[in-house]
Amino acid sequence: MTSDRCSRVLATAAIAGTIACGGSPSSPLAPNPTLNGASIAIVGLTATVEPLTTTPAPGLLYRLTYQVHESNGRNGATLVTQHFSLSDGTNADGNFNAALTPPHVAPTGTITVQSTLSIYPATSPASHVMFSVTYTDDAGGSGTARAEADISPIGLQT
Repeated sequence: MTSDRCSRVLATAAIAGTIACGGSPSSPLAPNPTLNGASIAIVGLTATVEPLTTTPAPGLLYRLTYQVHESNGRNGATLVTQHFSLSDGTNADGNFNAALTPPHVAPTGTITVQSTLSIYPATSPASHVMFSVTYTDDAGGSGTARAEADISPIGLQT
């Protein structure tokens, strides 16, 4: 992590089940498919920031909720790592090992995932996030999916 602040990544992967793709307030970027491998895209990315209440020093909790969609139809994929790049210059990496079962999307499936990033001490929230996940597909191939979104503050004094 490259930041003057002490940063801690909390990789929370809460799979909420298969859902249909819908409209998106985020900007998904093109997936990185292989010919026979999974083709993963992040869609519907929403980002919020709120006060971090689990530490004595002031901090911020960024919460990203998004859908992961596989469109190639040949292989599913398991999410492996995530990368947050915030508009305030903070960059942080994490992985999905905190979940009992890392998120997996089936061929042509869509899952909902939530990732969080805690930063402390911090008092000034970022306004935009560029986010990516890496994955390994069921055939052993790998790739990266990216998206970006504006961050909505929740419960912060302005």
